Amino acid sequence: MISSKIINNIIKKKKLFIIGRGPSARFVTKFKGSVYYIGHNVSQIFGKKVDYNYKKQRIISQKKRLKVGSIYYSLYELLFVLNEKLKNIKPKKKIFLFGFDFRKISRDDDLDKKKISKSKLQQLIDVNSQLIAFEHIKKEFSNIVIKRAAFGMESDVSAKNLKDSTNKNNQDFDIVAEVTTNHQGDTNKLINIIEGCIDAGCNYIKFQRRDVDNFYSKKKLNLKYRTPISNTFFEYRKKLELSDEQLEIIKNYEKKRKIKVIFSVLDYLSYKQLRKKGFNMFKIPSTISEHKKYIKKIANENLSKIVVSTGMTNQNYVNYILKLFKKFKKIYLLHTVSSYPTYFKDMNLNVIKNYINLSKKYKNIIPGYSSHDVGDLGCMLATAAGAKMIEKHVKIGVTDWMHFDDAAIDVYDELPTFVNNLNKVNIALGGGKKIIHSSEHHKYFIKKQ
Repeated sequence: MISSKIINNIIKKKKLFIIGRGPSARFVTKFKGSVYYIGHNVSQIFGKKVDYNYKKQRIISQKKRLKVGSIYYSLYELLFVLNEKLKNIKPKKKIFLFGFDFRKISRDDDLDKKKISKSKLQQLIDVNSQLIAFEHIKKEFSNIVIKRAAFGMESDVSAKNLKDSTNKNNQDFDIVAEVTTNHQGDTNKLINIIEGCIDAGCNYIKFQRRDVDNFYSKKKLNLKYRTPISNTFFEYRKKLELSDEQLEIIKNYEKKRKIKVIFSVLDYLSYKQLRKKGFNMFKIPSTISEHKKYIKKIANENLSKIVVSTGMTNQNYVNYILKLFKKFKKIYLLHTVSSYPTYFKDMNLNVIKNYINLSKKYKNIIPGYSSHDVGDLGCMLATAAGAKMIEKHVKIGVTDWMHFDDAAIDVYDELPTFVNNLNKVNIALGGGKKIIHSSEHHKYFIKKQ
């Protein structure tokens, strides 16, 4: 058990370092000053004794313990106790983790070079899967701030200088949470999704609107459509439409929480209704790319920007859009593949480069990507290809009777990591100008003559 004396000593120090046996632990000795050192099954680091050696003993109840692979996740237990013991400390204590690289390839990945009797495959499972667990558990601890010091994209800070990896100046890159109808017409679920999108750090939240009575044929509306909220297709679509009260909730979030809102509008009546309520950013979705009369009407409206998805279309449609909306200050041109979910070989992400080339001629084009693929790799690649707006479907939980559910990510369990990863990719791309970074150094120096 961690004693009160240890906790008091931690409180007195400016920084708390927890040291594991991974390669990044070798950078700990660079830092001087007011630091308390906890070794995670480590008694000393390069000849320097740690202040407290936590030897992976059980320090929480058996019921609360977490197993990863074949072993108990002792880092979780240590952080769990520290979170409890440091809950009244203001400001929150920052905890830096060194040597927790969660990467096992060979014995050289362990600074102690300990011989382990388990098979190599089991070692790989035990160590490498801890990163997945770590990304989830660190969100549980509200009384402490956890920063993993390493060099991979998943690192929170650089192990060399503890500089934060979050983007401080990301004005030209937007992440759009596409809610579609995954609120299911439920006000509480709508609020929870909005809150989750804001907390995750999205720039925009996108909704849909259509005039159900007139958008579909009577034959379509009368079809049987049995779901937890409907018996007919008419009932299903009607219950998924946002009410005036729900639109007011969205408008209040836009004002008070400074979140930007986009609406996919599928017909002109819906557009006019939303304009009356003060919404002014709209999208022409792929599903209505053939509704040319309606698209022309929107092009004649007094708007400064428009978002256009290009699923189920070819270059002729792109040319048509550019000509029609040439007076608009911004056209967010989103490459889209309208299959849900999209198989990786169909993603065709080099289309984004085509849109970038077009933006050199048409200065109002902003290239982007509307994702229907699973996970975040496609969006990372799209960002690397030059997309400046990334749109991703979001949901709460699994609702297999809803449209597009397999293409969506969970607002609580996946979206924060998704946003974090995309921002890091954008940081890694840099500004494009070749510079010398302060972290660079020559390995060989010219001898004095």
